[in-house]
Amino acid sequence: MDRLIAGIVSAILFMTAFNISPAVAQKGRLKQLLEKFDKDGDGRLSLSERAAARKAIQELTAARTSKAIPQKLFPGKANLYKLKQGPYEFDVVETFELKVPARKKTLPLRITFPKENKEFPLIVWCHGALGSKDGNQPLIEHWVSHGYVVIQPTFGDSISLMSDEEKKKVKSLIQLVNSPRVISQWDDRPQDVSHLLDSLSLLEEQVPGLKGKIAHQKMGIAGHSFGAHTTMMICGMKLFNPFMKKPASYADDRFQAAVMVSPQGLSKSVTKDSYAEIKLPFLMITGDNDGSPIKGQDKNGGEWRKTAFDLAPAGDKYLLWVKDAYHGFGGISGKTMAPGSGPTSEDQVSVVKSTALAFFDAYLKQNQSAREYLNSSQLEKESDGLGSLTTK
Repeated sequence: MDRLIAGIVSAILFMTAFNISPAVAQKGRLKQLLEKFDKDGDGRLSLSERAAARKAIQELTAARTSKAIPQKLFPGKANLYKLKQGPYEFDVVETFELKVPARKKTLPLRITFPKENKEFPLIVWCHGALGSKDGNQPLIEHWVSHGYVVIQPTFGDSISLMSDEEKKKVKSLIQLVNSPRVISQWDDRPQDVSHLLDSLSLLEEQVPGLKGKIAHQKMGIAGHSFGAHTTMMICGMKLFNPFMKKPASYADDRFQAAVMVSPQGLSKSVTKDSYAEIKLPFLMITGDNDGSPIKGQDKNGGEWRKTAFDLAPAGDKYLLWVKDAYHGFGGISGKTMAPGSGPTSEDQVSVVKSTALAFFDAYLKQNQSAREYLNSSQLEKESDGLGSLTTK
């Protein structure tokens, strides 16, 4: 039954995102179930029909996550690092279109920053494949409330940037994730990040309320999944390909710290030598069920992703292992959990956002108590073993 519900949720998410006909989305009994949303029988989902589909998503997801892990780490009781919401109120610019003249495109940005008039460290957040600037708010809002400016670009693989004609051609989410549209963004994404840094002064002039709030010498980068891959490339990860004359590298040394949630393990392009130049202080995060997308290694949980930590140079490197965590880490996306993301868990989200904040405080704010926390056993003790840190 759980598998059936997951399939239904996946199909409805697919139909809602792409506004395609039920006949294209699925076949058989599932097709019959989904067709009930096409009330006028025109083969498309109107706005009202999509609203009904979204409601069904919520109901099905609630049923699917009925075994959500009960929360134990209540703020104020579990002595995790700054688990409570921080003292800063903040403003949000939901969309700013940053021009990228060299590549004849615009880069949509979401910018969240404290209201107080002083400088704050900057974190650039990189979304996963198909995502957008609007995700991962449980992490973003927590960090901003503790005194950070966070900028979230929407990269070219995002569903939100696809035209209606492009959406009509997509037959499945699996096809899309593995399509050239997504895969080809591996080198465009880090270039977008570097262009964003080049444009910080412009942003401060053009975004109301942002001027004077970015500490340009205190900048961190973070990302999840494909966003972690982007982060790793910015930090110096090289890609090796027989069709390239030399390894591909898009390192940008303007960052002082990095967080990679679900990092990139070995693949055809990522070899043992790929990690040799990742010298920036970083925190990598994975867990028991955060498996590899590579067939044959997909049953090894986070061990494939842990390779990136094992092979990177020693020195100011941390690995956060989250017990029982799947690729969604309990709901760090802040949106409806996609099939395969695992059960919801407020505690897993708390461990990720708290530990990452401790890391950024240690390396962007030079907070000594944060550094001591990272090098102690407090996280493992206070989380009852849910999270554990390894350092090298």
